[in-house]
Amino acid sequence: MDSEVQGLPGLWSSKRESSGDEPHPRPSPRNAQAPQDSVVASMPALMLPPDDLAPSIPSRPQPLDNMQARVVAGGGSGPSVFSNASNFHMEHFQYNHYDRPPRQGSSGWDQLLKAASPSALHNSLARFDPPKCDEDTRVELINEIMTWIEDRESPTQLLCMTGAAGSGKSALQQTVAEKCAEKGILAASFFFNISDPTRNDISRIIPTITYQLGQTSQTLRRVIGAVAEDDALVFSQTLNAQIEKLIIGPLAKLPPSESAGLPYAILIDGLDECYGEPQQRALLRAVQDCFLDRRSQFRIFIASRPELAIFEALEPGGHLHGINYSIRLSDDYDATSDIRLSLHRNFVEIGRKRRWKHAWFTEEEVEAIVEAASGQYIYAATVIRYVSEPRRSPAERLRTLLACQSGVDKVAKPFASLDSMYTLILTKAREAYDAIDNTHDFLLMLRVYLATMATGLNLDISHQDQLFGLEDGAHETILCDLRSILAVQGDFRGVLEVRVYHKSFLDFLSTPERAGALYIPTPRIIEHITRCCLRTIDSFSLEDIDGGTTLSNDNFIPRWRALNLELLDNAALLCATIQSASTTEGTENGAIADIFIQFGTSGFEKLHHWVVHPVIYSNFLSFGNVAYDDNARYKFVDIWKKNVIGPIKSTQPALIAEFKERSPQLAEVLEGYSDVWQDWQAALASGSRFEVEGNIRRLVGSERF
Repeated sequence: MDSEVQGLPGLWSSKRESSGDEPHPRPSPRNAQAPQDSVVASMPALMLPPDDLAPSIPSRPQPLDNMQARVVAGGGSGPSVFSNASNFHMEHFQYNHYDRPPRQGSSGWDQLLKAASPSALHNSLARFDPPKCDEDTRVELINEIMTWIEDRESPTQLLCMTGAAGSGKSALQQTVAEKCAEKGILAASFFFNISDPTRNDISRIIPTITYQLGQTSQTLRRVIGAVAEDDALVFSQTLNAQIEKLIIGPLAKLPPSESAGLPYAILIDGLDECYGEPQQRALLRAVQDCFLDRRSQFRIFIASRPELAIFEALEPGGHLHGINYSIRLSDDYDATSDIRLSLHRNFVEIGRKRRWKHAWFTEEEVEAIVEAASGQYIYAATVIRYVSEPRRSPAERLRTLLACQSGVDKVAKPFASLDSMYTLILTKAREAYDAIDNTHDFLLMLRVYLATMATGLNLDISHQDQLFGLEDGAHETILCDLRSILAVQGDFRGVLEVRVYHKSFLDFLSTPERAGALYIPTPRIIEHITRCCLRTIDSFSLEDIDGGTTLSNDNFIPRWRALNLELLDNAALLCATIQSASTTEGTENGAIADIFIQFGTSGFEKLHHWVVHPVIYSNFLSFGNVAYDDNARYKFVDIWKKNVIGPIKSTQPALIAEFKERSPQLAEVLEGYSDVWQDWQAALASGSRFEVEGNIRRLVGSERF
């Protein structure tokens, strides 16, 4: 008996032949019942893909082409293809091994991009010209922070910098972020902002940090994308779960040499501008659980006002006490000399730009501003912006500011100087507006713009002008003299909204004791917005709202635009959303209910026909698969149910209770409509009641609504 092993490129075969003089081969134990003659095995091609990036793929046996020498029974040691076979030969056996490219995770990465906040990055266009430290200022402090970040052997992985409003925390974070980026050690940054709905809570922080990490390594990016593909709901899970799945897990899959070479500094600014103490606490706890306790490779720098959540975490007994490096700006660092240097340098620059050969300010005036600032960088920064207005006299504005500071009690009222400056700027802006156009209430419209911004609906300010019954471009006239404290800026989609430079201005406006005669009560703001929204809805005819049901996409879109039905979408959404403030801020619901009652059954009939229109379109006209986040009517029903009707009858908001007391008949109509709207929404969500007619999606049987 002889045997041979034959190998060919791309396949291998083993063949064993026996002569007629040889005894019959013995059956293997596993084939004891087989006939006592030779066994010929003929097998189809066997294809095994290699290991994949996906964690759900089980481990596979060693490739067969590494086991050729052990094919014949009894040959060699270790695993064998047919471990108990003997006395047989094989024919036509083919093994094909191929290398499949690793999963790119592109669809998962796309989902990550949608969940992230582009505006939160240190170099985001939405943060154009962000505050940062002037040259030669805060030098020692910046060096201290950078030394800590670059010391990978330091026993602490977390630096917490706290300071009062306006103490320069964001400027320091921006400066440090830029220095880390220059050195190639910036892993990620996230700048919270109370006035930006894409970065005023914790929902987008982990996807945003993950996106930036993925940009540092193509391998890491593929792994992260694969995770998001396998778990489409990962972005709605807890912070700990997101960090574990999107950051810690993918990093563990990298070779140690590649992982060690990645950037490691994570910067988080303005934790106090994250909405709600529970969310702030959740983020701090997740940082400890996932990064500190695990001794991750990251160095984390957090800046915040010393609000309750971070104050409790850092104090003795708090979960971060003793395991962080603390910097207390307001207590441990005197910013006086740096503020003086910034003022002097910027004042000189103002004169240089105007080509003045003489000094337009005195050193005594600079010292007076330094004293009024009381260590608050925001005061000095606002003064610089205020006197820099190109169409105003810097010297006149500076002297006006100094005059309003005389007699201010900075000891009894720590924000007195800042409040005095905000009062001056608002008063002067109102006087300038009233001198050219007193058609509208300047202060009320300012608060209306800011309240609309706070809803997070991302309504373009030109649409807001239409919605509030203002002439085109009215916002430019109203806001033009407030450029030192706010700006009209576009987000990453080009939507223009009001953005305040510093949260202290919003605090000032919302506090009667600080704003004084400039204070506008919240109920008045909500009533005005509600009245404008309902008036806008009622301005559309029922025929305009209800028509177009037989049109194709090509004809429906021009009709939607020609009738300006996006304005109707925005009015309904804003009207429902703003009612949340009527319950959270103690607004009297009686006046709001009266406005709705005046809207009447005919107005609600229009609103009803708008909701249940059979053509399913999104607010951004993304036809085809309905994106629920962009569907104005789907979103409206959610918000209406929460703010007006209530999720269940036993916990109804005060507004529907006011309806029942003041107009039982209208309340009954509203509850009936609301039930139908929820049925419509359920049908839309399930997708079971859709059909496609002539290239447009429609809700089947919509006539029943």
